Amino acid sequence: MYIMLPSKSTFLICGLVAATIVVIFISSFSLIMPMKPAFGDGLFMEELSASFGNRKADLLIKMTPPVVTTETLQTQNQKPVIQFKLFDSNTQEGIKHVTYFITIEKNGKVLLSDWFHDHKGDLKIEMQPRNTPVISVYGEQDPLLQAYTGTADSPVVAQGPIFLEGGLYHFIVRIVTVDFDRSILPDDKQPVFDGWLSIGNTEEKQIIIDGKQLPIQIISYYDKLNAFKFDESKRQMQFTMPFDWNTTRLEKNKILVHEEVTVPKPSEFAAKRSYVGAVNGLDVTKNLVLDDTDPQKDVIHFMLPKPEVIKIAEHVNNSTGQAASSNGSMQFTLQPGGGGGVAAASATTATSNNTTPTTASSPPMEKLTDGGTYKVNMSYSPANIQPTNTTTFNIEFLDPKTNQKKDNVQYDFMIMPAEDPETMITHRAAKIAQNGSAQQSFTFKDENVGSAMVRIANINNTGELADFPITVAKNNNTSGNQTTQ
Repeated sequence: MYIMLPSKSTFLICGLVAATIVVIFISSFSLIMPMKPAFGDGLFMEELSASFGNRKADLLIKMTPPVVTTETLQTQNQKPVIQFKLFDSNTQEGIKHVTYFITIEKNGKVLLSDWFHDHKGDLKIEMQPRNTPVISVYGEQDPLLQAYTGTADSPVVAQGPIFLEGGLYHFIVRIVTVDFDRSILPDDKQPVFDGWLSIGNTEEKQIIIDGKQLPIQIISYYDKLNAFKFDESKRQMQFTMPFDWNTTRLEKNKILVHEEVTVPKPSEFAAKRSYVGAVNGLDVTKNLVLDDTDPQKDVIHFMLPKPEVIKIAEHVNNSTGQAASSNGSMQFTLQPGGGGGVAAASATTATSNNTTPTTASSPPMEKLTDGGTYKVNMSYSPANIQPTNTTTFNIEFLDPKTNQKKDNVQYDFMIMPAEDPETMITHRAAKIAQNGSAQQSFTFKDENVGSAMVRIANINNTGELADFPITVAKNNNTSGNQTTQ
């Protein structure tokens, strides 16, 4: 997929044609080959890959903070920052002097289409949602390229009707220059990346059980929800979401469907402490993730990774046909389980009541966050992580310069499979580490056996994170759990 560049592209190439030809051929990209677009379909971050001859480049598209919803934009006056960073995937070094031609779409409508440049290749655009007719871009402009540039302290600002609605936003990023400010790549050699970021759409609903009204909050990170209703006889929530079940599209894109349902407790809906979910009639209970760490509410996450979505798509297409499914919908149901169900994994942050641990803790691991602002230490007990046994993770936040603990740190605690991080095992948002220390306890299931990753993310709403590899061993594995730095 290619986006036609504005007429200034012709002007630039004509004005720099001689220099451009020389620079392109002395550039390390001298073996650039025609390239297919790289695709994604994500949440708050995409990493998209493309080949440049004998050099592989990745584009990071990342939103900070990672959790942005229509509610938080209004109540917290959020101004999300979108980061675009091109780097060599083999050396992990950033590619410098990158000019980006960025188009942002929502539901096929172009919201923004303009030129941007960053000498370090690490571009940041601050989004300021406003109910205005068009988006205005503010920043310094390169005198020749006419591309907007910014700094770490003063990023480019895009102000206007963006992120006013929840759902997926389509980012189409064309790379125009690399390595040198004036090394404009030929039109047919400019790689194009397709990515998607999600803005959560928040819905406040009410259900009635035994004459009592319960407030329910639903956040959709994929598209706007419709047709919410509650069947009191089954104690079942029902809601739908527009979805294109075309399997060709699904096979080509990265997909993760994330819906979040918050129910108050104590309540009749939360009394059994487990939940059962389905999508279009298929049981997806194994894809429910429960965060019950808040004594006043349960947060139930539908986390549908690509294989599960394709499985449901095949079921839908067999029932309705491929043509009809392109205008279809996801049909969700959620109801209490029978107790001890799949979503009832332990999720308490409380410190264990045992004063003497039965198994030694793992050696502490130390990581610097990706932005370098925080040092995070983590260990876990017991050192041999096994399904059905509760594992307690001990977390410390330190100042990397003084090595002193940071007070009252907010963070997200996540666990995901190492090979498929989009398939979230658990995600607990906005936890607090008083005096710089915290604990999170979790009980893994048999299906979680293998390599996994603990991610401490969005520290103090900066978007910075640190990843820690772990291994969940089989119950009959008596050897210690192995980790690597």
